Amino acid sequence: MDYGETEEQRLIREAVRDIADDYDREYWKQHIREKRFPEAYWNDLAKDGWLGVTIPEEYEGAGLGMLEMSIIIEELSRAGGQGGIIFVLTPVFGGIGIQRHGTEEQKEAYLPAIANGETRFCMGLTEAGAGINTLNIDTTADRDGDEFVIDGQKMFISGVENADEMLLIARTSDFDRSNPTHGVTLFIVPEPAEQDGISLTPIDIELPWFETQYQVDLDGLRVPEERILGTEDGGMYLLWDTLNTERIAGAASALGGGFRAVDLAVDYATDREVFGGPIGAHQAIQHPLADSYSKLLCAREITYKAAWKWDNDEDAGAEANVAKLRASEAATEAAHRAIQTHGGNGFTADYEVYDIWQNMRLTETAPIPNEMIKNFLAEHTLGLPRSY
Repeated sequence: MDYGETEEQRLIREAVRDIADDYDREYWKQHIREKRFPEAYWNDLAKDGWLGVTIPEEYEGAGLGMLEMSIIIEELSRAGGQGGIIFVLTPVFGGIGIQRHGTEEQKEAYLPAIANGETRFCMGLTEAGAGINTLNIDTTADRDGDEFVIDGQKMFISGVENADEMLLIARTSDFDRSNPTHGVTLFIVPEPAEQDGISLTPIDIELPWFETQYQVDLDGLRVPEERILGTEDGGMYLLWDTLNTERIAGAASALGGGFRAVDLAVDYATDREVFGGPIGAHQAIQHPLADSYSKLLCAREITYKAAWKWDNDEDAGAEANVAKLRASEAATEAAHRAIQTHGGNGFTADYEVYDIWQNMRLTETAPIPNEMIKNFLAEHTLGLPRSY
């Protein structure tokens, strides 16, 4: 792995930072209050080509890699608001999933539209009964001629109201313990909020977020077979193929949030004076922030290494999981310390750090709990016996 940022990567970092700087905290607060998608922000990212960063040039993308996407997500997140995390569903599960596993017709239909911001994705995966055990999902898709009839329920599905397409995961064959990964299929469902056979129930989530989480009930939803992504019964392999990119993107978003928390704490500690001088002159303030900054730098290194390995077609499983684990922990701790630096002001609406802590704390649990990351590393990297 070559260390040091290329000139192109440096310019990417500066360009996306310039976009994000045009959208202040009040912009994000207004969209959170109104549960309104940040259209202007999204359109600016699309206009400059950042939504299609990994999409091949032949489909109107930039043809760059996961490392460049990580830099973009980190910078957007570090600038404040929630611009980083909105990258995960559409560019990752929509863009990367389709460019790697879609038919030529699907690539031509979706990839340019993703790159130019016209098409947004949500993902229907999680179920109350299965939790993070996707093999145990109860949603079924039964073939009826050249269509599938889908029944089931999904939980904690975000962004359905803003999505043009839903990547929906269902079981097309019964679970077979002798071949447990067989039987899961991915479907691309258009206009999920308007579909007959789909009903949405909002879930009240205590997070400062501009989108709503939903319980999605599926009752006789009909989807034609040409809307399968990949192969019938082979969807688990597609999910696993893109999970590393999800881990890397999530780590990059957490990194940006963690650095944002440290930046704000440093600014506050420099300006806030108590007992005749700035509180930042005291080691009780300095050391926790320096410690968190050092941990974020370490987490960035493993995140970039994971992205570099993925771009070079190397196995990035261990690095991607370590990146998600360490970035989420370091970011949450950084936000915690930023709140402490702000004292009572850290809990007021006038300051941003408590909102950052809430969002960073989520990264330790979603999209996969850190405990499962440790299980993966113990079993697949250290060679320890399976624990579950």
